[in-house]
Amino acid sequence: MPLPTTCPRCDGAIDKGQERWRCAKGTACALPALIEYAAGRDMLDIDGLGRTYVKALIDSGEVSDVADLFTLTEEQLTAASGSAKRGAKLAEQIAAARSRPLSRVFCALGVLGTGRSMSRRIAAHFATMDAVRAADAAALREVEGIGAEKAPVIVEQVALLGPVIDKLAAAGVNMTEPREQPERTGEEGPLVGLTVVVTGKMSGPLAELGRSQMNALIERAGGRAGSGVTSRTGYLVCAPAPGGKPSSKAVKARELGVTVLTPEAFAELVAPYLA
Repeated sequence: MPLPTTCPRCDGAIDKGQERWRCAKGTACALPALIEYAAGRDMLDIDGLGRTYVKALIDSGEVSDVADLFTLTEEQLTAASGSAKRGAKLAEQIAAARSRPLSRVFCALGVLGTGRSMSRRIAAHFATMDAVRAADAAALREVEGIGAEKAPVIVEQVALLGPVIDKLAAAGVNMTEPREQPERTGEEGPLVGLTVVVTGKMSGPLAELGRSQMNALIERAGGRAGSGVTSRTGYLVCAPAPGGKPSSKAVKARELGVTVLTPEAFAELVAPYLA
């Protein structure tokens, strides 16, 4: 396969000065994707801030990182969206995003080695962004799911994002995680000590829940969300397969003796923790 002559992502120049070639634009190359990710429903949930408007804001020089979203004026948003009505709506959405919990703000930063579930665990463990920033690798390893290899990577990433975090705080973005009520902490939940894997489309009381919402429900009930079925899996949640043919995860669960629950049965098990 021939070596690329331009960046596969942005078609810009390639920096060949190091052993590992990089886009000459550096982090700016991935900026549109990072901003779109941060604005997503499971992160800052800035409804309406799609690819076209993100590109316009970046091209205008008004957005160079996620924190810049919170300094935008309604006039700037109107210019980017081409509509005063859309600009006003985006301004409202961004204002509302200032109060998102720490778990979502941290997830929006796009720290390598973390995602929605891991961000929730980190935020729940440390409670404040200051505590996260002060944590070393040993402290991060106290968070379930963070091992010896991942911990130093997260520490390094958080340190590199320090200027962006400072800008977020200066813009009035929330930097704390609300404490859940004792009955909802999951400490005595029905899934304590269990890993739960979810596959397929949910139904019944869970029909409107997406994957991240299911993961959050599992964690509220004391469990841990898994991705693949292993001998350590506590439950596999899946709807009966159309036509009666079980999914590969259901087959593996039966082979390993893992309990398989329908969405309805799982909803009944975790009923007190349904939002």
